[in-house]
Amino acid sequence: MSKRKKTSPRSRAGAAGRRTVVVSMLEIGSSHGNLTLRAGHGTGQLLCIALPAAVLSSFVTNLEQARLDAEEEYWSVIHHVVSTASGNNPVDVSRAMERWLLAQNWSKVLGAVPDDHAHSLPLLSYAGHIGFRLAPPYTTGRVLAIFDPQQLHRLQPALLHHCAAAQHQAASSPVHPRDAVALALRHLSRQAWPPAPPSEPSSEEAVRYMQARYEVFQRRSLYIRADENTLDLGPAVS
Repeated sequence: MSKRKKTSPRSRAGAAGRRTVVVSMLEIGSSHGNLTLRAGHGTGQLLCIALPAAVLSSFVTNLEQARLDAEEEYWSVIHHVVSTASGNNPVDVSRAMERWLLAQNWSKVLGAVPDDHAHSLPLLSYAGHIGFRLAPPYTTGRVLAIFDPQQLHRLQPALLHHCAAAQHQAASSPVHPRDAVALALRHLSRQAWPPAPPSEPSSEEAVRYMQARYEVFQRRSLYIRADENTLDLGPAVS
């Protein structure tokens, strides 16, 4: 189902001392001049993220590039996971996808990020998904958040809206950006999780949405990743 194939070596996800969260629930907002994200799933696992207005322009651009890159492998991954899941209902597929993603060699991908990116916010397209490597001050610990590119596409209007709101807030705020990030994270940590569930599409609506997205993918040109954005992972391991 993919226009190009890649080899995805498997091992434990993440790296020493880094928490890994496969995101199934995502809440987007703005607070104290920051784009805010609360990500996780309904079992109590929660990640709070605050991104200051100064980084949002490059973040949105890089996120779209990572989404297009991840989608090149996404559909073959979906086909594999759905065909091997224990059931075909959304809960079974979601659990199977989480297990599969956590079995991929994310630690090798993280280890290939150059040292000069140690304090940046790299978005990594791998295994048909987007890995977002985070550390303080943008969150409270070292974490790898793994996002579904189709979820991010669906939520793009909300993301852009809250980016604009954060930039507007920051322009008139007397608070130093570093302090504003801490205030935003404190605000997020005090909110109940999971949030009130939004109205979910029916199974038929979800199938139609995914079919439409796959047709768009089939029609568009192959996304070619820029050479400077390609990590050297060494030889593939089967």
